[in-house]
Formats: sequence, structure tokens, C-alpha cells
Amino acid sequence: MLPVISINHAPLLQDRPVKGIVTLLLAAACGIALLGWMQQLNSERQRLNADLQQMQAPVSAPRLNPKEDQAKQQEIAAVQAAMHELALPWQKLFLALESIKVADIKLASIEPNARLHKLRITANTNEVVNMFKYVRGLSEQSVFNDVLLMSHEFHHDQPMPVRFVVEAVWIQQP
Repeated sequence: MLPVISINHAPLLQDRPVKGIVTLLLAAACGIALLGWMQQLNSERQRLNADLQQMQAPVSAPRLNPKEDQAKQQEIAAVQAAMHELALPWQKLFLALESIKVADIKLASIEPNARLHKLRITANTNEVVNMFKYVRGLSEQSVFNDVLLMSHEFHHDQPMPVRFVVEAVWIQQP
């Protein structure tokens, strides 16, 4: 005869619900830990966004009263003007001026205008012919462009009676 088979789906041991409860508790603990970690990350992200906005916000300089503000603007303009004059091609300009060989010319002043690249030269001489030779000599220099005789005067009572003013635009070279 055939042996009797007993089919019983009920668990024999009672330790299975304990394993399930332990697994559930471990999952809940992991979920709580993840929630805490996500909150920490969220607060860190908010702090970093606030720092980023603070860095990107324009820095407001303390406002000066109008008198101090005007004085500061004048000081900045003076410094910029001095920087432009220091950046002039002095060596090339002086070499060009010294290479002009005209007798009896005495330079009284050299006034550069860095913004317009102009050089205003005031000079004295004995004769008008020398003045024209000097202007022609300036125009032949490769450094200068647009050389113009701006004015001339004749003073009988001075040792060098002809006083003249010449403007020359210097060529800006890279």
C-alpha cells in the first residue's frame, strides 16, 4: 500500500514571524536614517544656495557724500591722465625731435596730448626760414603725421624774435 502523505502548509516552527519582524525593524531604521540624511543634505543645499546668492549679489560700496564722490572722481581722472602720459612713446618722440638738424632753433616747451596723440611744440628762432625748415623736418620724420604750423609771432625786442607753435600727430605703433 501507499504511504500516507500529509500536506500541511502551516509552518512547523514559530521563528519565521520573528525573522520578518527583525527585517521590518531594520528597514524602518534604515528609512529613518535615510530621512535624517536627506534632511541634512537639504539644509546644506539651502545654506550653499544662500552663500551663492550672497556672493553673486553686487557689493554695495558705502555711499560717499557728493563732495567726497566728486573729489574721488577727480583723483581717479588725475591718476588715469598720469598713466596715459607715462605710457607715451617718449624715446621715439625725443629721438625724432633730436634728429632734426636746423640751426638756431630752441625748444621752449613740448606738450603731449596722450588722448589725441598730439605733440605741441613751442620754439624760438632767429629767422622765419629756420621755422619753415624745422616744420618740414618734423613732417619728414616717420614718427609724426599731420604736422601743422599753428601760429607764429615776431618780437623785435628779444634775442630770438620768432616764436612759433607746431602741432604734430604721432603715429601709434603696436
